[in-house]
Amino acid sequence: MSSTSKNPALRARRRHPFAKVAALAVVLAAGVVCLAGCDFIDNLNPYTTTSVAEAQAAYLEAREPELQAPDIIEDGTLTIGLITDEGAPAIFENGDGYRGIDVDVAAALASELGLDAEFVPLSNSATMALTPVDVVMGVATDETGGLVVASDYMEQAIGFFTLGDEPTTVSASELEGQTVGLQSASASQQLLAASNLTMSEQSYGNIDDAMNALVAGEVAYVLCPVYPGAFLANELGGICFCGTLDVPVQVGVGVSARNTVLVDAVQSAMSDIRDNGVLSLILSKWVGNLPRLTAASQVSGVELADTTQPTSQPGMPGGNAVSGSDLSTPTEDEGSATTPDATTPDETTPEGTPTEGEEGEGGTGDIVPL
Repeated sequence: MSSTSKNPALRARRRHPFAKVAALAVVLAAGVVCLAGCDFIDNLNPYTTTSVAEAQAAYLEAREPELQAPDIIEDGTLTIGLITDEGAPAIFENGDGYRGIDVDVAAALASELGLDAEFVPLSNSATMALTPVDVVMGVATDETGGLVVASDYMEQAIGFFTLGDEPTTVSASELEGQTVGLQSASASQQLLAASNLTMSEQSYGNIDDAMNALVAGEVAYVLCPVYPGAFLANELGGICFCGTLDVPVQVGVGVSARNTVLVDAVQSAMSDIRDNGVLSLILSKWVGNLPRLTAASQVSGVELADTTQPTSQPGMPGGNAVSGSDLSTPTEDEGSATTPDATTPDETTPEGTPTEGEEGEGGTGDIVPL
């Protein structure tokens, strides 16, 4: 019997896993608008009924966008590609549209550039060549193709989680011989087998069950892709990140390497979003107090037999996303990432793209930032 059934309170709580972040959405939206350009604060008055949307519109109208065609597809608009099968917390479909880190960062980027945001769903970054967009979100620096990552905003890695309230660090010697929960036949399990660690493995059908086992005291650690793990840890509470098994890879905004004007503009705008605190607000909304991952995040003393072991699979950039269609049972995809075929979204039917009864060919879907 899985630990989920042993913990009915946890299961009931996770039937609506986004209740907490939904309550923060309005506050964060206001924060993004304000921090992205406090010049428009004069448009707000405590004695008026000016909405966030109206204030943002006034702010955009007051700005003079520096980008124009042909550096962007359409004057006044940043056309943004979203790889919709990445999964939570990067992007997922939840009732009234797409949500996630990619959507929120893209909306903040467009606002910082003084542009409206138009979102276009893509099955993978390779479809950018056949579905014109200005930028693509969620591109890993080690798999850029014809794109350059103009600026990163998160990372991909496989890492350990344990009980605790604040991020901590562990060493290989501390992990040795400990029980670890992970998804069976996953990249996490494969990477652990390629390491010098000897741990007592407990296999589960998905990351959710492994996290529940951690809460129940059945295992001492959980090993899984870091951002999906932090997303669940943020929802459950009392679970902290304690180090990566591999060296993290940066994930960011992909721009055509030939469009140097747009590359420079995105770099500048993303630098502002990072400096003024907007990026931190967005990330904390989805993954709590997870620190930014660097080479120093790797567990000390860990050695990998094959450092080229892939840690990214279809789904979350860099790995094994929480499924947007069933957020209570996140899974890891078996095997390594494959090179995406350069096909248009309507020629393929990857998980996360519109199906019969949903918005179909030619639509952009209801993207709901913040």
